[in-house]
Amino acid sequence: MKTRLLILGIMALLMISGCTSNKTKMVSTVDEQFRLAKGEYDKGKFFNSIDAFQRVIFNFPGATVVDTAQYYLAHSYYGNKEFELAAVEFNRLLVNYPRSAFIDDAQYMVGACYMKNSPSHFALDQEDLKRAIVAMEDFIIDNPDSPLKADAQASIHEARTKLARKEYENGVTYFKIYSYAASRVYFQKVIDEFTDTEYASKSLFKIAESFYKQKNYTESKTKFDSFLSLYPDDEMVEKTRKYLDKMSDKLNGENAAG
Repeated sequence: MKTRLLILGIMALLMISGCTSNKTKMVSTVDEQFRLAKGEYDKGKFFNSIDAFQRVIFNFPGATVVDTAQYYLAHSYYGNKEFELAAVEFNRLLVNYPRSAFIDDAQYMVGACYMKNSPSHFALDQEDLKRAIVAMEDFIIDNPDSPLKADAQASIHEARTKLARKEYENGVTYFKIYSYAASRVYFQKVIDEFTDTEYASKSLFKIAESFYKQKNYTESKTKFDSFLSLYPDDEMVEKTRKYLDKMSDKLNGENAAG
């Protein structure tokens, strides 16, 4: 019995030590605490660095290194793939430490966090993607000469392309069930709101095609002519010309009859 109790006691101690091994120890000065936290961060031990940087912020609120700790706390969450929490912490840096040297980067990272937190599949809810666009646009306005400007612009285009695809695929769904008028609502939205994406040309083609399916050849020709004018090098040009050839006799016949 005594042997069994001894074994259970040893196991309990091992479990306690295992549970506490991931926690960073507390030290007496802000510089020591920051070095400890940064060491954990540099080793990629983000769970530990989160705990350690929080201790810097909460225990030494007036220290000059606190904004840096806040910055790395946010990056620790980002490294730990907790993007929503990372965005909160980057925003906290913007609000609480507006004079920080990390402001520009933190503002960019807010947008990056929203990008990472958005669902990968275009058909799912994309509210975070919309937030990412706003954050990146604000970053560019506030930091027109930033070396991160090109990355922000690329992120905006990526986000807008995904949103455009969502609307385009909605239109395709209605097109496939012969609800052509309904499909044009979505295709037109892509053209109006996402002109800079590849789905604008696709949408214009589908609008022209939808009118053709409804035997509205006059409107279809107008749209196909616009397509050729706007997108002369598009992959759908050959198919567009085939549609126009098909409609030529039909339109001539209508004109002769009239």
